[in-house]
Amino acid sequence: MVRRLHERYGNGSVNSNGFDLHIDDLIIEVETSATIRAAIEKLRPVNGRCYIAVTNREAIEDAVALTGPTDIGVMDPWGEIVREIPRA
Repeated sequence: MVRRLHERYGNGSVNSNGFDLHIDDLIIEVETSATIRAAIEKLRPVNGRCYIAVTNREAIEDAVALTGPTDIGVMDPWGEIVREIPRA
């Protein structure tokens, strides 16, 4: 899934700093339903455009609900944005 996301969004300089995908100011963590909360805590203090990409459709609803009070967006398993990053 990371390779697919990189092919879709990867046209900048790639950083290898502990995130699943970090290209310029775009940071994507690939998560299952069980790891969404940990990803939110990891992304919460980060500056940049942060998204959680879920590995299956069943996790989308949970990811959208859990990221609701945050500035973190959500992508489906194909990299389509299902929750935009809120604008300040």
